[in-house]
Amino acid sequence: MKQSVLGNFEMTWIPVVGLLLFVSCFVIYTYWTFKKENKKFYEDASALALQDPKQVGEK
Repeated sequence: MKQSVLGNFEMTWIPVVGLLLFVSCFVIYTYWTFKKENKKFYEDASALALQDPKQVGEK
């Protein structure tokens, strides 16, 4: 049954668009994560679990 459904599937552009959308979002999010400008944000976020809860809002 699955073979007959996939054999008659004529809208091949749908999986291609989905794949391109996924890959473009993945590349954008990866670039955003590893930008040098965001390094301080991730360093601060990684230290949150080690800080005293009373001092988290203070700077």
